[in-house]
Amino acid sequence: MISTQETFRPDWDGPYIEGMAWDLATVSGALSEIATTWRRARPLRPDLPLDLPQRLADMARRLAADIRSLAAPGAPGAPGQERAPGLAREVSIRMSALSQGADYAQAITARGGVANVGDTSLWELLRPALRRTGRVVTTSLVVV
Repeated sequence: MISTQETFRPDWDGPYIEGMAWDLATVSGALSEIATTWRRARPLRPDLPLDLPQRLADMARRLAADIRSLAAPGAPGAPGQERAPGLAREVSIRMSALSQGADYAQAITARGGVANVGDTSLWELLRPALRRTGRVVTTSLVVV
């Protein structure tokens, strides 16, 4: 009989978890810097939603903590124990929301005909880290 319960693969080990946590820390840090850049650009760009980058940074920090908890020794998601399918599913959904939020925030500053706010290099730093982590999270949910 095949179960339709979603779970993380058991091959998630320390390096995977730490790699994703590092990438999410990079994303969070870049978003915090983007928030600072947006505050400084406020006189030229009053349309910028100043709280958006910081909310996304907070989301990245919470995701890193939840990903670590899925593989913590003795946790419901630890290797050799029953996985935490609810949290795993939630992490995947929130990872997608973080990526979409970052796309939206970047589009706000990339519109043609508006003043550049100086966040281009920060988006270039953030994007690869967000893609790597998103790819690992979305491909690590399997049906068993």
